[in-house]
Amino acid sequence: MNEAVESPELANTPSRPVGDRMQPMTEAEVAAAVDLPALVAELGESLRAGQRHQAVTPIKFVNKRMEPYSVFGAMPSISTAHGLFITKVAALVKLPGTRTINAVVVAFDTATGDLLAVLDGAALTDIKCAAVTALVTDHCAIGDARRLGVVGAGVLALQQIRGVATVRDMEVVTVYGRHEGRTDAFADRARALLPRATEVRVARDLRAAVEGQDVVCTATTSSEPLLGGFDLRAPVHVNCMGAHTPRSREVSTEQLAGSVVIVEDRESAVAESGELHSAALELEDMLGAGADLRAQRTIFSSNGHSFLDLVATAHVLSSAKRR
Repeated sequence: MNEAVESPELANTPSRPVGDRMQPMTEAEVAAAVDLPALVAELGESLRAGQRHQAVTPIKFVNKRMEPYSVFGAMPSISTAHGLFITKVAALVKLPGTRTINAVVVAFDTATGDLLAVLDGAALTDIKCAAVTALVTDHCAIGDARRLGVVGAGVLALQQIRGVATVRDMEVVTVYGRHEGRTDAFADRARALLPRATEVRVARDLRAAVEGQDVVCTATTSSEPLLGGFDLRAPVHVNCMGAHTPRSREVSTEQLAGSVVIVEDRESAVAESGELHSAALELEDMLGAGADLRAQRTIFSSNGHSFLDLVATAHVLSSAKRR
């Protein structure tokens, strides 16, 4: 039987855990390092330069369970243009009274292999989602959009509001959630986030939050098409951020088929959400489509893409270094 052989130098050198070398960036530290309009611009520049296609980003590993609803995943990406290799490892478990998402992002220098940072993954996901929503909404929503409907009352829904408000001056934001008290509290958080001139309304039925809006955002775990049957008449832009599969999504099959669909990456969208996404525009296509998109019904069917997390990580690390 072979035995491991260790040099005297290594044997006598105590190992140092990662925590001895650096402290993970906390949720507050990640949030403080973000300039959201600047990050939106950096995402656009990176996509226009073709850096997403130059990067290596495998389809993410995901394991889902239903009781309780749980998602466990790992999302790597490596970009020599940014000099970064990252992996986001996340666990989403819906239990009463607990934090829904726990995640970390580990970042390495591609030139040296050095560990650069361990970041709070939930905070990074939040700002990435807000930035991508802002980028897509800016190119798809009508220029004078003033009415926003939000379905969902969690953290991701709040980031949708943050993203839309970065690129459009909303006059009225209407929110809907299944739990009245939780939705009222969510509305208060939205008011604190938005300019005082923006009116935040709580809808007691879903239709009031969906129909007649310029922009609609959904951020739920629903397996049923929440927006099916509602009048989503062009021009309207819809950001669908919930979990999508070939058998479950927040919009109906008919609505998806009758819209211009935008995805982060077509290959992963088809693999995760079905063939209806095979003709979708990727983000780079959207950026080159011009103003014509704003006259149509557009749906951003988001599955997430770790290259976008990588760009957000680069932004946070650069900002933190300057501080």
